[in-house]
Amino acid sequence: MAPPKSESAAVSSTNDSSKLSNTDRSRKGKQAQHIVPETTRKGKDDEVGESGGAAGETVCFICADSVSFYAVGQCDHRTCFRCSLRLRELFKSKACPYCKTDLDTIIYTRDAETEHAVLLQQSFPFEEMGIKFDCKEAHEATKHALQFNCPHRKCQYIAKGGWKDLKAHVRNEHSLQFCDLCLKNKMSFAHEHKLFTKGQLRTHYARGEGAGFTGHPSCEFCRCSFYDNDQLFDHCRKKHEQCFICVRNKNGQQVYYENYGTLEEHFNNDHFPCEHPSCLEKKFVVFESRLDLQGHDLSEHGQSIVGQRARREAKQVNVDFRYAGSGSSSAGAGRGRSAAAGHRPTTMTVNGPDATGVSIAGRRRPTGFGRVSSTPRQPTPVRATPTEGTSTPEPS
Repeated sequence: MAPPKSESAAVSSTNDSSKLSNTDRSRKGKQAQHIVPETTRKGKDDEVGESGGAAGETVCFICADSVSFYAVGQCDHRTCFRCSLRLRELFKSKACPYCKTDLDTIIYTRDAETEHAVLLQQSFPFEEMGIKFDCKEAHEATKHALQFNCPHRKCQYIAKGGWKDLKAHVRNEHSLQFCDLCLKNKMSFAHEHKLFTKGQLRTHYARGEGAGFTGHPSCEFCRCSFYDNDQLFDHCRKKHEQCFICVRNKNGQQVYYENYGTLEEHFNNDHFPCEHPSCLEKKFVVFESRLDLQGHDLSEHGQSIVGQRARREAKQVNVDFRYAGSGSSSAGAGRGRSAAAGHRPTTMTVNGPDATGVSIAGRRRPTGFGRVSSTPRQPTPVRATPTEGTSTPEPS
């Protein structure tokens, strides 16, 4: 039975006061947290981030880690100072991650509510890199993040000579090593990078460590690895060849050939290239059908045909057909070449770039990605193809 209205109102009032008291306690907890100075020890920072923040702690809307110092600009959108520093120093972007406003100057502070315009009225003891620090702890935490700190949890070494010094230290003191591709491309601070043994590094390149990362893709032609699929795709577009006819027909949009020599072999086996010396010198003068090649010969090389009879024969269009299964070679076998006799040139299938244009390391690749195939190309069965011969169809 439903309670009387007076009892319902009393219950609602009790719940509201309970929520209000919880909110007040949460706010007091946050304010108490802000006066705790941040430690610059990486291990403690990681433990806070992995726990997702204790009850009542404010978390960054980008990284979801608990906030020790806020970064606030003229738009008054707040993030944690680490995400702000990463954007400004690693990505070289001064835009607010929320509204994209360009922030020439930004304030690192413990204050979670005061507006940027009000904060600017105070004096700042530290200011550099377009960042104003309202306390010494925020300045020290920022300096620590930008140093070449050893990623090993039990090591406090800071490399003064940059990456070269840090890599030598890791190799000599810990018998470990960095992934060079990750160092060059991954937007992380020095102490955030992973260290590997030789065996772990091979696994990292080949298969990754899970969590959506399946290793660094490699070009089987050049025997070199790339950070992600976007870089491999860009490399193949610049260094290797594609068949424009197969791409147009959507049969080989992601198939690459090592060089023009192997691509030319594909042209001869599967398409109809013009064998006139001038066209061979130009390259890529190839046609999808014999009829297209015949039209090209008449329009481009017709002046080289001597005699009226030869010109008349060159203009004739063969309408003869041979049906698949009658012992004839399939269409697209090249200028009289047998597709079954030829072999497929060495090729490599590569994923296209991400549709978003954002480089994402370790996007899962399809089976057989990046592997070289030397399997002979099988003839494609067709219903009928034009051939040279009599003008009557052969019986099936």
